[in-house]
Amino acid sequence: MRFITSFLLVFSLSACSIIFPIPHDSDQFSLLVDTKIEVDKLDCSDKTPWEYVIQDVNKLAVYTQLREDPQAENISQLKDALVKAKDSNNVTFCEGILKVQKTRVDTVVNAWRGR
Repeated sequence: MRFITSFLLVFSLSACSIIFPIPHDSDQFSLLVDTKIEVDKLDCSDKTPWEYVIQDVNKLAVYTQLREDPQAENISQLKDALVKAKDSNNVTFCEGILKVQKTRVDTVVNAWRGR
């Protein structure tokens, strides 16, 4: 009898997790952590690593779009701004864009905190 009760309890709890999934996505958050680390290291005087960072941000942009995440537009704007900064020859302009994008990443981190 206990086995049946335990089985039913486990089954009903697992069914609830399928019906009502937890809004936490560890893959998505891990990619965001990687993005934050990479963006924080970007330097406008050496744009060699930028292409790799932009590729990772693009993955995050596609991922959030497919998941219909509320931060998808923010991430897409991050990607566009990084491309614009990378393509700029004006270091002051690049640094200004980069400063704003670091704040943008922190905004997404705060939005996803506790998920």
